[in-house]
Amino acid sequence: MSEKSPYYLQTARLNWQQDNVPEAKDFGDIYFLLQQGLEESRYVFLQHNQLQQRWQQLEPFEHFSIGETGFGTGLNFLAAWQLWQKTADQTAQLHFISVEKHPLTYTDLERSLSAWPELADYAKQLLAQYPTLTAGHHLLKFDHGRISLHLLLGDGIESIEQLRSNDHPQWQTQNHPTIDAWFLDGFSPSKNPDLWNDRLYALMADLSGPTTTLATFTAVGSVRRGLSQQGFDIQKAKGFRKREMLFGQFNPDNRMKNQTAAQKPKNKSITAPWYFRKKSASNGNHIAIIGGGLAGTSCAYALARRGCKVTLVEREQQLASGASGNPQGMLYTKLSTEAGTLNQFTLSSYLYALRFYRQWQQEHSISADHVDFCGVLQLAINKKEQRLVPLLEQAFASYPELIQCVDPQQASELAGVDIDLPGWFFPGAGWVSPAHLCQSLASHPNIETVYHQEVIKLEQQDQQWQLLGGNNTILEADSVVIANSRDALQFEQSQSVPAKAIRGQITLLETSEVSSSLKTVICHEGYVTPAINNTHNLGATFDNGDTDTSTRLEDHQRNLDSLQRMVPSLLSEHQAIDANTLSGRAGLRCTSPDYLPIVGPLHNQQQFLEDYALLRKNAHSDIATPGSYYPNLYINIGHGSRGLTSTPLCSELIAAMICAEAPPLPRHLVTALNPARFVIRDLIRNKL
Repeated sequence: MSEKSPYYLQTARLNWQQDNVPEAKDFGDIYFLLQQGLEESRYVFLQHNQLQQRWQQLEPFEHFSIGETGFGTGLNFLAAWQLWQKTADQTAQLHFISVEKHPLTYTDLERSLSAWPELADYAKQLLAQYPTLTAGHHLLKFDHGRISLHLLLGDGIESIEQLRSNDHPQWQTQNHPTIDAWFLDGFSPSKNPDLWNDRLYALMADLSGPTTTLATFTAVGSVRRGLSQQGFDIQKAKGFRKREMLFGQFNPDNRMKNQTAAQKPKNKSITAPWYFRKKSASNGNHIAIIGGGLAGTSCAYALARRGCKVTLVEREQQLASGASGNPQGMLYTKLSTEAGTLNQFTLSSYLYALRFYRQWQQEHSISADHVDFCGVLQLAINKKEQRLVPLLEQAFASYPELIQCVDPQQASELAGVDIDLPGWFFPGAGWVSPAHLCQSLASHPNIETVYHQEVIKLEQQDQQWQLLGGNNTILEADSVVIANSRDALQFEQSQSVPAKAIRGQITLLETSEVSSSLKTVICHEGYVTPAINNTHNLGATFDNGDTDTSTRLEDHQRNLDSLQRMVPSLLSEHQAIDANTLSGRAGLRCTSPDYLPIVGPLHNQQQFLEDYALLRKNAHSDIATPGSYYPNLYINIGHGSRGLTSTPLCSELIAAMICAEAPPLPRHLVTALNPARFVIRDLIRNKL
């Protein structure tokens, strides 16, 4: 990947000592000692954070979070995972959050971990999911969701700062996800001072609670003093390979005493904390989800794996009856050489989706009739896109597993049919049957589905949400997630959300001798999929504001015409196709004005207009009021035509919010998805 690319990340440069011991060239320090590295990890980090004792006391489905500075070879993670499996309740959830500025390549990681045969099974699973090394947050799930590894690749301190729920001085110590134990394991302070400083220690304190502990291999005085200043009670112990090491526990009272007036939070910030919500009432354990499409079922699945009782409420008599019901849905993304918010989110969600669906396929033994990672070929259909090809090639040159730019001959070889245009190929992508996916996810034992019930109103009474139908209360729940696409606008609480409908119609086309050779999904003006059951899916039309879901003869013809223009070789034997003989289906995509999904807690629109009225005059008004959000009410809509790609990560985000976990995205992207972003923008532009 070019250094000019916004996703560029310099991987670790290593020297290899005897017996596969890696040394970082840039820091002149080794990652571990052969024979003793695993024992050192256990002694310093596991033992001095009292993890065995603490984990044995965890309640069912309780979660525990570890924060680590310096992922390195992943040795600490694997050692913690091994101990967790031996000691923690089988339903408890471990979140291991680790930062790394210079991650090891896959090959170097594999070589490093080969030094620990007793961790071979864990290392194999880590390597199977090891992400494409782009800057940003990467969420990896193991053991059926019981273990979550949050790899924060990039500047360590900036990455940790993004874990905070807000950056407003008045609220910066409140309502963050709590780290239960810290592993300070960067290279030594003298060789890596950027990761050992007062800013890091302050962030650690922000993210710590009264029972948070820490341990580190070093006993350097500046580290001990810096941690003590932020409220950590620090003790010394005999080191493993050094004379002494440090460990301790956070004491919030000490932090307040130690802060000078200059260090205490000030009441002024250039950005109003509209995206920050004070702690909600207890979410309880019963969550109702309105809508049985991709957003609803993936959200239900994410919550069910955390032990929550989930009720899916579906208006129709089957799941995926709306836009999620197409026979084949494309798993793909759009990449850009720019660093915009939309581009960062689309890359993060795509990389997570690839891991999610491969795990789903393996864990549920999904057949090739329902998922195929056959790749997606995007054709450059005009001069603008053709100019983009060399730019993408330069920006992503180091990552052929992510994207490959191709000429017409290469495109033809990949597709198995003649292609006349250049483009780019996503080798890890493919297609999934959305209807089968929804049914599979909803089959989790913690999920109950209620069919043929339409929720028309939401009311809260005694900290319970009531889901009301025409003449009856369908059910009550502690929390509610609205995931019924554009129909979310019928509820009073969400009617201000600017979601819009875009009609799309697909066409089902029988295979021919030529088209049966198609090996990959081809995207052009529309798309065409490899055949299943001797049928291709062509699509999809794009009609903004049209809400008619009946199929139309003229739209079948539009799909055929589009394919004829872009991939004429596929229709060489179909010249006499009568559109009257074709079948298909039409559905309504739901999208937002900025093309990002609408995901997060639902705000009180009227209260926002009052609290942030001054933004009409000055976008940087001195407003310290946090956002007013309905307690335990969330929304997950607006995924457009890429719902298969965006819903898994967005559902993890909703589940993390409900269960008070570390989010799977940095704060600036969580804020970018927040439903209240539109009212804030309109106030600043003086449109409200």
